[in-house]
Parts: sequence; C-alpha cells; structure tokens
Amino acid sequence: MNLTQASPPTPLGLPKALFWDTDLATLDLARHEKLIIARVVERGGLEGWHKLRHHYGDDKLRQVATSLRTLEPRTVNFLCLMLNLKKENFRCCTSRPFPMAPWVS
Repeated sequence: MNLTQASPPTPLGLPKALFWDTDLATLDLARHEKLIIARVVERGGLEGWHKLRHHYGDDKLRQVATSLRTLEPRTVNFLCLMLNLKKENFRCCTSRPFPMAPWVS
C-alpha cells in the first residue's frame, strides 16, 4: 500500500475507526444512514452525535434509532433524553430477538 495515497474521507468527518470494516469510498450518507447512525450513537461520542444531529435532524434520528434491532441500554437512555423518546418506542426494547422456542411454555 502506498502511504502517500490518501484514504477516502469518512462521512461528516467521523472517526475512521467507526467504519473499520467498511469501504469508505462506497459509504453514502443517504443509502447507508442506518449503519452510520447506529455506529455513531453506539461508539461515536458526543462530537459525532452533534454531527449526526446537524446532518440528519431529530426526526430522521428518531425514525432510524427506534427501528434498530440492537442498542446498548446506555445508548437507549441517551437517545430517550436527547430525542424526547420512551424506551417503549425502541424496537430493541419491545421485540423478541428470536421466536419463542416450542418447548418453552
């Protein structure tokens, strides 16, 4: 790899470590909004949160964040405070990850 060749920038100037497994050249803010929002709210810090909020707006963040299948409890609490939501609004808090096993009554 040529070290003088610059790697593509990340969306919104977010840390590259958040997208370590993603080809940055193909990462699109609109097409991959769910991935970007999920990574930043889980691991991006407050600066990343402000960048997301400025770019996507609260309505889009509410829509995407509440539809995510997995979020850490601390992230859900943070999003509840920042976006004026309740835990019951989140898919990760209300749906079962797997159907009930037939032998469990």
